[in-house]
Amino acid sequence: MNISDDFAKDNPILTTSVVAGMLGITPDRLRMYDTTKLICVHRVDTGQVRKRFYSQYDVEWLKGIRRLLKDHKMSVALVKYLLKMLYKNPKLHYPIDEVSDILRELAKNPNFKSVVEGFDKGHKK
Repeated sequence: MNISDDFAKDNPILTTSVVAGMLGITPDRLRMYDTTKLICVHRVDTGQVRKRFYSQYDVEWLKGIRRLLKDHKMSVALVKYLLKMLYKNPKLHYPIDEVSDILRELAKNPNFKSVVEGFDKGHKK
């Protein structure tokens, strides 16, 4: 057994409350990002409840989304629009600024494709 495999960046081991604390937001805000499809959350049945779990890639993704929403005062709709544009036109050239840097980083994240494709349909990881 390789211990590094247990803690791979794509392994969903972080709970909603832990990730909310890492991002400095409430668990309700984090759940809102799920309901508005800004992230595809891993769900695990734990008896009668389905719990959300997050990977390190998810946290990195959420940090970028959070910067766009909070620091740059963008709406959820605008963030979705920009991500869709980037997805449909990967060679699109943006001006050199902080927003463009964030979008480029988000496009490199493994969550990019599944989240953007999920905007137009229901999705589960």
